[in-house]
Amino acid sequence: MFVGRERELKALKDVYDKNGFGMTVIYGRRRVGKSTLIKEFVKEKKVIFYTATRIGAERNLELFSK
Repeated sequence: MFVGRERELKALKDVYDKNGFGMTVIYGRRRVGKSTLIKEFVKEKKVIFYTATRIGAERNLELFSK
């Protein structure tokens, strides 16, 4: 069950519904539900979701492009 994140889901929907390219950065403390929020929002939507890590910009770009 997913509850209590209506404000965040609306903010993501507003960006998603705009014409053209849109990008959102989501950050916060560990274990507050960022990934779960994203997974809930992208259900049945055409999106690209990638989680960057501290392995360096070039390696992140390489992994993202796959």
